[in-house]
Amino acid sequence: MVEYIKKITYEEAREIAEENALKNLKPYMTSQAIPVLREQYEEAECCWFFFRNKQIEGPSEEALKWAWAYAISKKGEVSIIADYSDEPEKLKEYLQKMSDYFKKRNI
Repeated sequence: MVEYIKKITYEEAREIAEENALKNLKPYMTSQAIPVLREQYEEAECCWFFFRNKQIEGPSEEALKWAWAYAISKKGEVSIIADYSDEPEKLKEYLQKMSDYFKKRNI
């Protein structure tokens, strides 16, 4: 297997996540002063997970438009993912699965 070499920093990954979150969440933001992402993040070998600020939400019938988290590979690939931030065991398992996914595809 090819060695996985990261190409971006945490700061760059967070910026990518913020840009993507803003595209999805802008219609639901009541104030531009609210950060689009929480400070909380998770890191694995090949990716970071970033989570929507819980102050930003839309109607439950539109949850598929706003209730997401963002996985950013250490090479800059973006995946919009389920938000398991309130379920620590599920989150840990999902973080490892996504890291393995990015590593296997070398993205």
